[in-house]
Amino acid sequence: MSRGLVRASLGVTKVETEMTNLFSRFIRDESGATAIEYGLIAALIAVVIITGLTTVGTNLNTLLGTIGGKLQ
Repeated sequence: MSRGLVRASLGVTKVETEMTNLFSRFIRDESGATAIEYGLIAALIAVVIITGLTTVGTNLNTLLGTIGGKLQ
């Protein structure tokens, strides 16, 4: 007995079979996981850059404030 006949005898419609196949392909597909990984890496790099620039900005502000105070 073919799979189609078995499914038909169980009352499974063609739409349900197509949805099951679509879901199976979606689960096996790893391209979305790769995109998420790249997104997480980009977010981590952005956090590191923002943290670094904030620290440099604070130190630069302190340095310029000190220089400005000595010039007065």
